[in-house]
Amino acid sequence: MSPEFQSLSENLGTSYRKTIAAFSQHSARGSLLLVSTGLASAATGVGVLFVDLPILLMGILSVVSLAALILFVAGVRARFFPPHDRPIQEITEPAGSKMAKGGKISGLPAPCLRLVRLLGNRTDRGDAGILAIFIVAVATGYTALFVDLPLALLVASGLISLVMLVTVGLAAGFRFIPEKMMALLPESRQYGIPIQNPTGQSARTFALTPLEPGGDLPEKQSTAILDVYWVESPFAYVKLARQGNLGFVYTVVEPALSPREKIVLQETYNYLRDVIVFDNPEKSPQDLLSRENVWKILHENDPSISHERLPILEYYLHRDLSGFGILEPLMHDPALEDISCNGENLPVFVFHRVHGSLRTSVTFRKGELNQFVLKLAQKANKQISLTNPMVDAALPDGSRVQVTYSNVISTNGSSFTIRKFRSDPMTPLDLIKFGTYNSEILAFLWLVIEHRRSLIIAGGTASGKTSTMNALSLFIPLNSKIVSLEDTREIQLPHKNWLATQTRELTMPGAHGDVDLFSLLKSSMRQRPEYIIVGEVRGKEAQTLFQAMNTGHATLSTIHAGSVQEAINRLTHEPINVPPVMFTALDIVVNQAVFTFGSMRVRRCSAIHEISVDDQGNIIPVKLFEWDTASQQFRKTGMKSKVLDEIAAMGNWSTEQVADELRRREEFLKIAVDVPTPDIIDLANAIADLGE
Repeated sequence: MSPEFQSLSENLGTSYRKTIAAFSQHSARGSLLLVSTGLASAATGVGVLFVDLPILLMGILSVVSLAALILFVAGVRARFFPPHDRPIQEITEPAGSKMAKGGKISGLPAPCLRLVRLLGNRTDRGDAGILAIFIVAVATGYTALFVDLPLALLVASGLISLVMLVTVGLAAGFRFIPEKMMALLPESRQYGIPIQNPTGQSARTFALTPLEPGGDLPEKQSTAILDVYWVESPFAYVKLARQGNLGFVYTVVEPALSPREKIVLQETYNYLRDVIVFDNPEKSPQDLLSRENVWKILHENDPSISHERLPILEYYLHRDLSGFGILEPLMHDPALEDISCNGENLPVFVFHRVHGSLRTSVTFRKGELNQFVLKLAQKANKQISLTNPMVDAALPDGSRVQVTYSNVISTNGSSFTIRKFRSDPMTPLDLIKFGTYNSEILAFLWLVIEHRRSLIIAGGTASGKTSTMNALSLFIPLNSKIVSLEDTREIQLPHKNWLATQTRELTMPGAHGDVDLFSLLKSSMRQRPEYIIVGEVRGKEAQTLFQAMNTGHATLSTIHAGSVQEAINRLTHEPINVPPVMFTALDIVVNQAVFTFGSMRVRRCSAIHEISVDDQGNIIPVKLFEWDTASQQFRKTGMKSKVLDEIAAMGNWSTEQVADELRRREEFLKIAVDVPTPDIIDLANAIADLGE
């Protein structure tokens, strides 16, 4: 499609939406437009049917009548039946399903089912489709009843009319009783999942694939819009739109407010804030922000406010009172990894999982950023002030936040960086799906960790070290005693015999009672752990960690280092100073890095080394696996594994038995990776069963 044609279609679509919006307004102008269009459609239609006119004029009036009728129906729907249901998406065939093999579901051809589902959507396209098919049904039926035709044409017209009427009936069923229609399909019961509709009320609607929330987006992808999707349906969506020399900008689009609505919103906000903070601090804010309570207060402040605008005002109240204000849509976007702001009147920047680093349309004005930073610290249950202007903490959703207040540290004033994490923990299957590791490498690490060997994951910033360590921790036997030590809670494990600890930093001047990683590690040694997980080693706690390795404890940890040699240099020099002789207890160093392919950034395991120490105390890394950038594949170096030999000696295994154990685990991972979103508990149990 040429850019000119695409631009023309976008302009026509915009004009059409504006026209329908004018029809749907509950005003004298909207009513006049609606009635006028209906009368125009009826008048031209009667003229075509009952007035003897030239054929050219008759054709023109027919087109005018049909266009007016479509506008009238669309306007009536937009005014009296506003869209509130999610559209029923087209089916995406699962691999190996009946549709993929035979192209049919329940005996119906797949294209017919797609058409019926499309007509069932409460969209302009669905309305136009139903109207067009109904007109065809009436026309062919009228022809079959009243026109003298040959028998073959008569039968064909009758069949077409019948099929069209059945199609319209099925479409009406999908539109008004979608849950019952979908439940009739055996594949819906096999692959279906319950969903929530945009209003928040439970709707037992089934779909073979997850539905896009919020229905049709107001804007579509084009040459000027790289991507567009809902983040908080149906109120806020994001578009990655090109803006001149700035390139693509992450643009947040929220409902517009009139000046009157802004005043009402501010009055309601002030009232609810005072009630929550001062009048009734013991009561949960969620009770005070219930829909009934919020709508009641909004109506008291403005009795003339329309019912359709109440959910929008409620969204803004929740956003500003209990959410993150103008940053709320970004916090709801699962595609973002980092959100940062370097000062007021500067744009917020994000790191997108797909599109990389992007400038956003969000900007904190003068005075707003200080208030927002205080709000972040409050949500993290931390104190921040001019005497303590820097805070590292965790938000309630698990995101990690680093905040500086005022211009004490940063010359541009307050700043923040939010590091978001996946709501569900990373698993070994995710590492395979993302291409970070392959099944052969993970089978090796599985056997190593299962037999209580120690490893360190080294990599640069944002290379995925902690996520990888969390995923590899699933290879720990389920009943083993685990103690984890972190500055900020990030590790998520399904193990029941797991003690999760974190450091404590007191910010009051002269106060005693800080608990650092070194203190936690010393304490954990008294708890008889089988596995010790340390979020990151960067100081004297590394010496205690290596002492734990040398006393028989299996350990997993991360360190900031670009390669195995850089990791060794950091560990053996200031400020860590681990003696080289203690490296005999460290078995594996896993290197992880970020590679760039064009505009894409991907994480890969760059190499896996075994560590050995010779008689002179030299630390010798032996490479077992590496990522070949030329072939874009993982490669086994062919070096003999000392760790596997030790595991074989302890289990009295032959070389063939070790190879068989690795093969069993590799085959399991290859099969399990095709299972759609397995539960982490079930996956951990399956891993434990195979390891026994």
